[in-house]
Amino acid sequence: MIKKMAVLDWRAMKCYHLRMFLIPVVALTAGIFTPLFTVPVNVFLFLFFSINTFAVEEKADLNRQYLTLPVTRSSIVAGRYVLSICLGVVGMLTGIPLAFAADRFTLSHYYGPISWFLPVAAVSYLLFSLFSLFMFPLLFRFGYSKGKFFGMYLPVFVFAFFYAACVTVAFRPGNERLFFNALEYAFENMLFVNGGIAAVSTFILFLSFLLSKRLYMRREF
Repeated sequence: MIKKMAVLDWRAMKCYHLRMFLIPVVALTAGIFTPLFTVPVNVFLFLFFSINTFAVEEKADLNRQYLTLPVTRSSIVAGRYVLSICLGVVGMLTGIPLAFAADRFTLSHYYGPISWFLPVAAVSYLLFSLFSLFMFPLLFRFGYSKGKFFGMYLPVFVFAFFYAACVTVAFRPGNERLFFNALEYAFENMLFVNGGIAAVSTFILFLSFLLSKRLYMRREF
């Protein structure tokens, strides 16, 4: 049933499908400073794209329609998380090729091995989980219209600020070498660093799901 709910949500937002092709363009633009930033930006944009389900849900009053089906509210929440995770995986898998494409015009050419993308992917997963915790519970509790400022616009501002801060720090004299050393250390200590980040990210994502489910159970339509 969870899979069916994810498919229903995906079909419901078909009017937004073409906009998904704009994501690689934005991600490539974000990679102008360093291609390594392309991956987390791409993952975040796919997560942000998944919020369209809430806009469609409210516009078409899908909550009432879904609840007339033999499904539970828990399945509705789980289906939406499955869809967002699938889109996040797409963002991760397409982000690395985009990073190499961005390297053609980046201001700071990437000379490291492809293995450095493993810690970048881990950090991208962490950001995905953190913003899921920030965004989804609010949108499930208040809906799109009431929750979009704190559950959508504010997270975009926070991510943009985080991106600008990372670019500023990475390009300060001497910091770029420290940045690359950190990536090398993360790769050499993959289980401790990458595994630890992945474990924490999974816990945060699960916490986000539990909180969203609890808040959606209390919502009245």
